[in-house]
Amino acid sequence: MPRMRQPARCGTIEAVSDLPPHLSERFLDAVALAAEVHGHDRRTGTEIPYLAHLLVVTGLVLEDGGDEDQGIAAMLHDAVEDGGGRPMLERIERSFGERVAAIVESCSDTLDSEAADPWIERKRRYLAHLPEVTDDAVLRVALADKVHNVRSIVRDYRQEGHQLWERFTQKTAREQLWYYGGLLAFFAERRPGPLTEDLWRAVGELAWLVACDDAQRQHTRRVWVDADLYTGQAPEGWIQTRSAAETIQLLEEFTVHELSLAAGPEAEAVIDWLIEQESAERDPWPAERLVFHGENAEERTTG
Repeated sequence: MPRMRQPARCGTIEAVSDLPPHLSERFLDAVALAAEVHGHDRRTGTEIPYLAHLLVVTGLVLEDGGDEDQGIAAMLHDAVEDGGGRPMLERIERSFGERVAAIVESCSDTLDSEAADPWIERKRRYLAHLPEVTDDAVLRVALADKVHNVRSIVRDYRQEGHQLWERFTQKTAREQLWYYGGLLAFFAERRPGPLTEDLWRAVGELAWLVACDDAQRQHTRRVWVDADLYTGQAPEGWIQTRSAAETIQLLEEFTVHELSLAAGPEAEAVIDWLIEQESAERDPWPAERLVFHGENAEERTTG
């Protein structure tokens, strides 16, 4: 996965645009339509009005330099998928123009409001579709949506713990991490910048919360060390950490029974720490409980 660029140093300011976007009566009309479609809806498993999500996503889009059309599309990005399918898309085009409708369409998993495809299948299609998107406006709105979604999951996970996943009938913590790992890999390559850095931080926190939760709930702890939550996701039953620091923290707090490392600096840092523990007259880590995965895994395991 491409490495994220580090945030700017303190004291530097990155200008997104010279002037804020002009918001006209069209924007207020979009807010009214969103209220019509989602006014009685709540975020899954909460009493938070669904409009709160739309307002936050719209704010992120405008803060990132989006114009009025993009702000309107952000406000209505779920209206087609959740509020009426193709007839709603046609209404959006009549009211707000082709550009807004095109953004909303690209941000929708499906145009059929009664589609019953499983969540995981819709997300596979969505991740496969993203590389075909050439319009940065679509990517901006989609990214803002994902940033707020994962932030909301992190906030609720801190408060509710493992029971959070009982809200979701079709998606597990493991599937969420796979999906957001795929999104992060895509946006890190195609749209680096402040919003992607926000996604990076939120996904990282979610991954760490899941790892800690898994470590507390499992008796046999097998830790898979790999920063890639998408193509490098841990096998079923393993706890995934994304860095040497996370791995060492788990090793210090829990009894870990097996380690699988992806070759690279993070793996070397974990191994150095294990050697230091042996030098400090602690029990050495059994070699047979340390394996490698990914490229050159067989060579590293037998070498």
